[in-house]
Amino acid sequence: MNKTIEYYNNNASEYYDQTAAVDLHDKYERFLRYIPEGGRIMDVGCGSGRDAATFCRMGYDAEGLDAAEGLAAIARAKQNIDVTVCDMEDWVASDPYDGIWCCAVLLHLEDDRISSFFSNLKYNLKEGGAIFISVKTGIPTGYDEKGRYMRGFTREELRSFIDEANSGSVSSSGDAGGSLKIAEEWETEDGMNRAVRWLNVIVTANSCG
Repeated sequence: MNKTIEYYNNNASEYYDQTAAVDLHDKYERFLRYIPEGGRIMDVGCGSGRDAATFCRMGYDAEGLDAAEGLAAIARAKQNIDVTVCDMEDWVASDPYDGIWCCAVLLHLEDDRISSFFSNLKYNLKEGGAIFISVKTGIPTGYDEKGRYMRGFTREELRSFIDEANSGSVSSSGDAGGSLKIAEEWETEDGMNRAVRWLNVIVTANSCG
């Protein structure tokens, strides 16, 4: 089993207690400007289920996806949301979503898996849809003291994955010419008061045709 997933399975209850009450409403507001009222949102790497549950309370059709079965079970039980257990880079939706929320999870993937995740956005995100991504910046890449893989990002590195996805992208309808574009990009302090900075981006999927 992947060491990072194993960590979250073994510490699911503790992780839920640490993260379920973190306030991200400033980020929600920026992301939801791009999502139609009542739109479908997938919370990728949903963890405690906090964000998907919040979107549901705000009137959106939100659900979660997580690779850790232990976290998925807790999110279902405590947040009353639907959660699919799946590695995020392997996820392909039967119907694309209006929005994808990807908060503090992409950083757990190695580069080839990040590329796969971005490549699959052509199936998972509607034209005109948006994805929110939040990753750590200014940290070393490798395994942390808890045994979790962490990848630090610069703005240029994150943009390079988007450019790579665009080089072979097609629209969710199967037509050539889908294009991912960075709509917003900003940095924030850590919501849990740790000495970490976060790089946040909102990427939209627009047709070039």
